[in-house]
Parts: sequence; structure tokens; C-alpha cells
Amino acid sequence: MNIDLKQRTAVVTGGASNIGRGISLQLADSGAQVIIVDKDVEQAQLTAALRPGRIRVMGCDLSEVGEVQALGQRLASEEQVAILVNNAGWVHSIEFAQKDLAQMDFEIRLNLLAPLVLTRLVLPGMLERHFGRIVSVASEAGRVGQRQQVAYSAAKGGVLGMTRSLAHEVGRYGVTVNAVSPAMTIPETADEIGQGSMQQSRNRPPEMMAKIIKSYPVGRVGHPRDIAGAVTFLVSDEAEFITGQTLPVNGGFVTT
Repeated sequence: MNIDLKQRTAVVTGGASNIGRGISLQLADSGAQVIIVDKDVEQAQLTAALRPGRIRVMGCDLSEVGEVQALGQRLASEEQVAILVNNAGWVHSIEFAQKDLAQMDFEIRLNLLAPLVLTRLVLPGMLERHFGRIVSVASEAGRVGQRQQVAYSAAKGGVLGMTRSLAHEVGRYGVTVNAVSPAMTIPETADEIGQGSMQQSRNRPPEMMAKIIKSYPVGRVGHPRDIAGAVTFLVSDEAEFITGQTLPVNGGFVTT
């Protein structure tokens, strides 16, 4: 399948590293003009340099609603956003009884409020132009639950609710709304990991990884390219009849 995204502007939040980096690069390779939105501007610029002339960078702390509002207003007035990928996310895994309220608030703002606000602000332009593709990177934690990730699971579950509900409102205007739901996803190279990335703090012993991998029917965990491929399909013309759906990209880890 040859996906052509030429003449389309795509916004990818958290696009500097990890899953977002993979999505940004693949969208650019498919012809889109990509805008990476990330607070790690230095890492985002390194990613943009891999596709000169195809990727730009806008700095924004997506956990701060004021910054998200300002960004959304700028995008609405200066760009014709055809594709929005709500990818930025973070989780601090800990038993809920020990969860710090400030951490909980941060996770809700970044993982749920930011996608809601940014989608709301770029949506009118999509409706006016009768074309739009909105894809949110959720998580199997939001779909089936995950121990030590209660607030994160709640936020990602909210993103899935947003996806289903909004699809009912905007389908008649040529706008589709979908989500992808990864399980464990680990970058394949050190270059894919940003300094502020969750992956920086996730050093798993080999014996732990071996046990985890055994639980995946495909014999490995996910990589950013796996998620990027699913997202690129969902924003393409080939997926115009798919909306309100959540696509698990999990290697069979969950089969419901």
C-alpha cells in the first residue's frame, strides 16, 4: 500500500522521541508536512534534522493548559491542520494508595486534558475544510486496566471515550477520529530515546524482559515503528471509512 500524505499538515504531540518520533518520521516519509509539538525542543530538533524540510518544531509544555490553549490558537490561525496525532504521555507507576496527588494531577492534565483541549481548538478548521484525521495514542492500560497505573489508565480510558463520542459528531464533515492502543513499546536504538523520556527511567533486568517477552504471542514487545505504521494507515485516505475505533497494537498481549 502506497500512502500519499502530500499537501497535508500533521501535528504530532510528544514527537521528539520514542513512539512520537517514529510517527513523525513515518508521516514525513509519506509526504506530510509534520509539526512536532514537544517541550524537549532540543531533542525535537534532532528528530526534525533527520527529515530536512519535512518537519518543523513548536515548543510547548503539554501539561500546562495555558500553553496548550496558546498552541492550539496558533495552529488554528497559522496552519491548515489536516492530521492531529495526540501522542504525548507519561506515567509514574506506583500503587494507588501511595500515589502523590500532584503526580495524579500531572498525568490527567498531560494524558487527557491536553488531547481534549488541542483537539477542540484545531477541530473547527477541519470541519470548515471538510477533512480531518484525529488519532490518539492511548494504551492497553486504558482499555483493560493496569496495576500501579490507576490515574494513567483513567486518563487513557477518557481518551478512548473522547474518540468514540467525537466520531459521532464529526463524521458527516469528513473528519475521522480513532485511537491506537499499544502495550509495552520500547525504542530499538538509543537515538530514539529523549532525555526527558519515560524510557530513561525504565531499566529492566534481562531476566525480567525475558519473562515479559514470553507473554507476547509474536515473541517480542512493540517498537515505535509498529505504532507509527498503524497511525499512518489511520490518517490515510484508505482508512476514510474507519472512525470511532480503537486499534490495539499489542502483539497479541491482550486479545479481547
